Amino acid sequence: QVGRSTESPIDFVVTDTISGSQNNDEAQITQSTISRFACRIVCDRSPPYTARIFAAGFDSSKNIFLGEKAAKWKNPDGHMDGLTTNGVLVMHPKGGFTEESKPGVWREISVCGDVYTLRETRSAQQRGKLV
Repeated sequence: QVGRSTESPIDFVVTDTISGSQNNDEAQITQSTISRFACRIVCDRSPPYTARIFAAGFDSSKNIFLGEKAAKWKNPDGHMDGLTTNGVLVMHPKGGFTEESKPGVWREISVCGDVYTLRETRSAQQRGKLV
């Protein structure tokens, strides 16, 4: 699990810093663009080695946790889905992961692992289009 929180459910803590700072003393966090519980990455350890990304985090009771301001909706199948307040964005480079690769298109991942186009702003309540 990845996020900016230092609570025990988080395996990898990620923080924002002000760009252009020259040393650690100048590297201050103003308002983070990283959610406390940003996402969970689940990888199969046996073939076909599938990796899945799910936005949002899970609390100590293993329940999904989304902030109050996070976009939430009910899918046609009746399941709830949503986006983290700041979004969990992924990009697959064109040409794979090689020296010749070029940036691909950024997409946003939902709680249920669906892939959407980017929202108008990172914290907008309206989700992008399902990809």
